[in-house]
Amino acid sequence: MGKYNQGYNNQNQGYSNNNNNQNKQKVKHSGAKHTTYFPDSGPNKGVEQHLTTGWRLSNKELISIKAVTTSKSNLSDKGWFGSIAVTFTNTKTGVQQFHWGTMQKSTGKVVVDSMAIVINPKAKNGGYAGTFLRSN
Repeated sequence: MGKYNQGYNNQNQGYSNNNNNQNKQKVKHSGAKHTTYFPDSGPNKGVEQHLTTGWRLSNKELISIKAVTTSKSNLSDKGWFGSIAVTFTNTKTGVQQFHWGTMQKSTGKVVVDSMAIVINPKAKNGGYAGTFLRSN
């Protein structure tokens, strides 16, 4: 009888460990949002502006991304803005990097070719900000 109980307890222990592993949630590593607004002041007062913000965990450091249309941003026939001002900020060190990118007007998706980065607010689970691979 003692051997049977011992085996039974081991089976319960194994089941409980498996159940705990199944209940763990994946940790989110990036996200993005898109907003359209009309500034009340400044050089673009009353002009529709598009803002895409994103964040990404990289080597245990949070990178904040802000992409906004500027007076240089022109809308193409295919619905993409050129000359989008994109600022990357390391929230731990405060270091900022500036790059130019492009933005799709309908979705707010931003592409920064020089860094191979995409910020996509329409991706699953609240958006995506990270690297992309170019397909030929």
